[in-house]
Amino acid sequence: MGDEIKAATVDDQPVKFSSDPNEGFDITKFRRLPERFATLNKLILRDLNGRYTTPTFTLYTKDDITTFLSNPYNYEDQIIAAVNYIYGASSHFKRIIQYFAGLTDLAYVVSPYKMDTAKANKNSVKRNYRRVLDTLSAMSIKTQFPKIITVCLREDTFFGTLWTSADNITIQQLPSTYCSISTIEGGVFNVTFDFSYFDSNSQYLPFYPPEFSTKYALYQSNRSGMRYQELDSPTSFAVKCNSDIPDYSLPPFAGLLREVYDLEDYRQLRLTKTEIENYAMVVMKLGMDNEGKWQMDFQKAYEFWHNLDSILPEEIGSILTPMDVSKVSFERTHADDVDSVAEAEQNLFSAAGVSSLLFNNERATGNALALSIKADQALTYSIVRGIEDVVNRYIQCQSFGKNFKVTFLDCSPFNRKEVGEQYLKACQYGLPFISYYAASQGLAQDELDGMNFLEDQVLGLVDRFKPLRSSTTQSSTDSNGATDEGGAPPKDAEDLSTSREINQEYE
Repeated sequence: MGDEIKAATVDDQPVKFSSDPNEGFDITKFRRLPERFATLNKLILRDLNGRYTTPTFTLYTKDDITTFLSNPYNYEDQIIAAVNYIYGASSHFKRIIQYFAGLTDLAYVVSPYKMDTAKANKNSVKRNYRRVLDTLSAMSIKTQFPKIITVCLREDTFFGTLWTSADNITIQQLPSTYCSISTIEGGVFNVTFDFSYFDSNSQYLPFYPPEFSTKYALYQSNRSGMRYQELDSPTSFAVKCNSDIPDYSLPPFAGLLREVYDLEDYRQLRLTKTEIENYAMVVMKLGMDNEGKWQMDFQKAYEFWHNLDSILPEEIGSILTPMDVSKVSFERTHADDVDSVAEAEQNLFSAAGVSSLLFNNERATGNALALSIKADQALTYSIVRGIEDVVNRYIQCQSFGKNFKVTFLDCSPFNRKEVGEQYLKACQYGLPFISYYAASQGLAQDELDGMNFLEDQVLGLVDRFKPLRSSTTQSSTDSNGATDEGGAPPKDAEDLSTSREINQEYE
């Protein structure tokens, strides 16, 4: 390769690259950069006035699904396409994905990392700590990260890149069929992108970070050697549900596809059975005498039958016959008959590894639900740990964040009370868990100090709002919640035994 590469063009103008790595690349030559993303508060995803493609979906047969699952490495794209279709077509499948995605509220705490507290400068630590909190606030963790979890549960791998500015960080999802994992850095998978994607989707190139335009120009200069290029870290990353299988993506619930098909088959059978049971038939018999002659003129009998048939509704048929007609039924009449659709739904949830008690089961109890949810949280938390590594790698690559780390709590709307009580008890014994307790209750660290300042010093709510003296506020209550009215304090649903819960329902 010579001193310059002249094959790459942008807007029909040649773009020159220097062989000197220290000289860099003038990104300002690329089109629309000054005006396309002046602020990241408005990230353009596609130009509807221009040329764009629409997504296509394919409904595979059950035999196709079996073939795909027999070799998930070769049929990776087909499995992902099938899962995406079922996610939109099956309410049961979508509900399972959303259930697992909701098993975390992404509560996090920022703490010191590799910091010598004896030598640390308090003002410097406080200033950098604030910058870390501002960066996390700019990420909009509560709104952007649940999308990552959903994609990981649906497709196994989320490939993303960051748009960064002074006050906003936006995560852009990359097309998974053109992304792969080749390296791992700082515990985080790096993304290798297939830049042939822009050969047929060149209209989307301005809607990607400048790095893509630079590397696409390199690909145009050397299509065979620069087709696959690793994206820059830490702004580009991959989060995987099955992190133990880095070679390819295998949706964690791909095994449910056959059960979803079975459920639809049983529904069609039940619909057909119901239609048959609602169908009736009127038989008009034309009798014969002992000599084998018709007791009525056939033409006249036919006219009577035709008049009857013309006024019957579609659900009722009619026949004219000289023979006896008997009913032949294939309907089950056993007392232990079961609902095939309900059984198929049960099999679907069992195959997903979740308890059917979570989804409209009449035998659901508080204890069973609580224990089942705790077991299911392990899958979601494994994805959250991958997101935690992504955030920490990005934060610690910044000059102000090298001595801080982010920890996501094992907290969700289902166990917030339990986790909060644990942190509160630790605070009562003098352990530094105030930030953990506040985060578990939905109050992030960047809001904790601000709300305390607002309520205490600005609004004076602590001094203004005091409970009135009454028998309610003056009654004797111990630390366990027992009052002078006698009896033990009522227990929560998750603390009740199954038998006690059933007794309360009867009472």
